[in-house]
Amino acid sequence: MAVLCAPILGTDCLAEGDTTQSGSKLIVRDVGVYLVSAHGKKMNDSGLFRSTLPGVMQSRRLSADSEGSDKATPLGLITFAGPDVKDIDVLVEFPSGRFLSHWPTARIQSRRIYWRACQLTKSGSASFQIPSSHWLSPLQQADRLYVNANNKSDRFILYDVEVNHTPQISLTHSADGFQVQNREPGMLQHLTVIQPTDNPKQWKLAAVDQIPGLSKQKSKSQSGTDDRTKAAKVDPLSDKKLKAKAAAEEAAKLKVLGDQLRNVGALPQLLSGKAADSKKPATPAKTETKVDPVKVPYVEKQPVSREQILSFWGDYLSERGLGKPEIEYVQRILNDYGFREDQATVIYCMDEGVLDKSVPLELTPHPDVLRRIALVILVDVDPALQKHIDLLIAQLGDPVWAKREEAQQELAEYGRAAQKQLQQASKNKDLEIVFRSEQLLEKIK
Repeated sequence: MAVLCAPILGTDCLAEGDTTQSGSKLIVRDVGVYLVSAHGKKMNDSGLFRSTLPGVMQSRRLSADSEGSDKATPLGLITFAGPDVKDIDVLVEFPSGRFLSHWPTARIQSRRIYWRACQLTKSGSASFQIPSSHWLSPLQQADRLYVNANNKSDRFILYDVEVNHTPQISLTHSADGFQVQNREPGMLQHLTVIQPTDNPKQWKLAAVDQIPGLSKQKSKSQSGTDDRTKAAKVDPLSDKKLKAKAAAEEAAKLKVLGDQLRNVGALPQLLSGKAADSKKPATPAKTETKVDPVKVPYVEKQPVSREQILSFWGDYLSERGLGKPEIEYVQRILNDYGFREDQATVIYCMDEGVLDKSVPLELTPHPDVLRRIALVILVDVDPALQKHIDLLIAQLGDPVWAKREEAQQELAEYGRAAQKQLQQASKNKDLEIVFRSEQLLEKIK
């Protein structure tokens, strides 16, 4: 287990990931941060947070109000370091998700976003100057190549996407930390649990290096290769996959036409369903795989500060090859979403094999070094939260109107995490609790 670093952001312990940024090698770093509720079905669901991107970076999310306009939000970030590159294609795919925003502008089709023929340069200027007070401003000042794409330029690529995913992780408290059961397909890396204490400035930190998944995933090497892969230029928005999809749609239309012709006797009937089914091999019954819980002990017996926890993650990200700009970018997001006063939060790195399937990234030509990391911030997984929700539901029937309103507003923020208990509360003997519970359930739907 790593030792906690000095509680100062931007210390020397963050510099290791920058050691390969100079020279003749092209280094690409792709960093994704995803927020997901244990009761949700999507990572970075549009209902979990609002957009704080500048207006020029158009988003399909609702915009944050003035109070939360400078709050960091979980986004995908791609940066480039090394020599100038005259022509490079960047393709990000989401087989089971949808795009909500991207910058600079790119071509979008279905679940693909394509920055074609990008020019990477050491000198240049951003098409839009982000205000110095904005949380994204440090990225424009970072020592990274300018990305010139579709007449827009910046020192980074940003993308915001919902990824369909139902969490399969459960958390329980133990005497010296926590226990975690992982039913995800891949391994959880550097899993940490941040637990609040009575002191709002102190937190208990539990951590473990790895938690095995249900199946082993083959991951791509992060080190890259010294020789760039030479591949013919192909427009990914008109490749074999799109042709195969069109062929499948055509086959479906022909099947419908065939069924209509058989109904009028123009074509012979196929074998009956029973006869056809009798030839099919029996499908073996699915058996639930037993998953043993893994202990996640406290790193320190005494509570630690927020800064120490952020530095703890900074050390790990540096070891994984991220540089100071990317690490501080992640720390800003963790600072805003990883510390909850009402529940413990689970943070981990996604298995690389799962990442490559969930969010494929393709660069042509291939860079000398490619670093890919995806952090998941899992909320609403703490069993203690359910007890808190029960107290709030009881407060819906408080004699004081202001107390009832306060409880209803807080329950609305929990969304699906409170759905099951609100359904039970809708049968309560107290009509005020029933009325407010039904209002909340209607909003959740």
